[in-house]
Amino acid sequence: MTSQTSSDSWDSHPCGWKPTSSGRYVREQDTREKLVLRQVRGVAGHINYHMVFSVRLRYSMACSDAESRVRAAWISLRCAQPSIAAVAEDNLMTFSAICPEDVDAWVSNTFFVHETTDSALSLSSEFQPVAKMQLHFLPRSKELILCASHEHADGHGMIMLLDTICENIAFPSLPVFEDQAERLSPPLDIAARIGAASPRIWDQTAKLMKEWGMRAARPLHINADRQGPSVGNVSTSRLVFSDKDSSAIFRWAKARGLSVNDAMNGAVVMATKQHGNMEGNWLGGVMMDARNQIPAPYDVRKHAATIFFVACPAFVENPQSVVDAATQIQKQRVAFQQDPEALQILQPMLKMATASNSKIESKIRTAASQSQVEYSGLGSLSGFLEQAHGSIEIVDFWLTLGHCNNSVGVYCYTYRGKLNFSFSYNPGFHSERNVESFIRILKTLVEELYA
Repeated sequence: MTSQTSSDSWDSHPCGWKPTSSGRYVREQDTREKLVLRQVRGVAGHINYHMVFSVRLRYSMACSDAESRVRAAWISLRCAQPSIAAVAEDNLMTFSAICPEDVDAWVSNTFFVHETTDSALSLSSEFQPVAKMQLHFLPRSKELILCASHEHADGHGMIMLLDTICENIAFPSLPVFEDQAERLSPPLDIAARIGAASPRIWDQTAKLMKEWGMRAARPLHINADRQGPSVGNVSTSRLVFSDKDSSAIFRWAKARGLSVNDAMNGAVVMATKQHGNMEGNWLGGVMMDARNQIPAPYDVRKHAATIFFVACPAFVENPQSVVDAATQIQKQRVAFQQDPEALQILQPMLKMATASNSKIESKIRTAASQSQVEYSGLGSLSGFLEQAHGSIEIVDFWLTLGHCNNSVGVYCYTYRGKLNFSFSYNPGFHSERNVESFIRILKTLVEELYA
């Protein structure tokens, strides 16, 4: 960093970062970051919810030119969005600016080229979770993989970072090393100006968690077919519907007054019920991307390395059909998203994420073989991931998240007109055969909706 900012001016810096005598910048972790870090580092020696996001490109460059451009794009991103290099230490986020003479060392630790590998999906199963954000490039298959521990970003943030990398590949520019700290991203508490939670939110959240806990006595789940122990790598399966079938699904949901995301969440609930062959309640959450609530001066695309997704606990009580499950979910999601104080839920959730909440979690897994199915819908990726930047076309996208426990993650999104599902699981607890049987049930349920 070639220009310095006085300590006095940083006392009122809107992002909360302050310089230290050692040349680093620090700020307090906000409420959302603390919640995420409880999930990420809840198991000693492991990184939970390690994020792996990938795109496949189409271009006409030679491999050597492509590698050079990807490397340069990665360096440019490091300078333009420096929060990708922030580190969680105790209750702080810390950051050190990068100098031109440090670039080679940083790149050698964060950028990897796999010259002989043909598939990003197969390669991802070999990754061990690391705290630093990393970029992998597969020149043979023209794929990129962006990896990060969850405290660096949320799902939409990771997608926008990948999109920016692709834009940098298409339109190269020199990295800007000056004033990096001034481009550090704000945490959600500051960016959305959340303020202290109201008494209503505290009471409402306590009531919700009590209701959620009562239904945890009879959780819908699928059974793990392996006893463990947990392994560090993640296995991933995909389900992609054709353009024609995707359009039919979209029409079906619209005709019933359901969002596609809620409808597919309902389908996942019923697939879980059928796979486990049981009655019970589905326990999960509804999501809100708070980016549309971030006022000026923050440009959310320039601050993608943040956690602006907020979750509210939700449940589906004794679901009888996809429509029934989806309707229950939609009612809770709409109530959460329309509450003007919704983001304040983070404060009581953090306080409750202690012994009392652990008891609720223990009720979910009354047997070692019972695996919770966790659903997360990213919606349409339009506006987050372009189909092309100049001569660089983005032809495919997928994601996966590593789990330390026996939970199965289901991630749903629409890209280039196709409805996609990604399924993430720990191979210490689930075989591919076990997860594929769940996917077949889900696929059949969805196909029956528009048949």
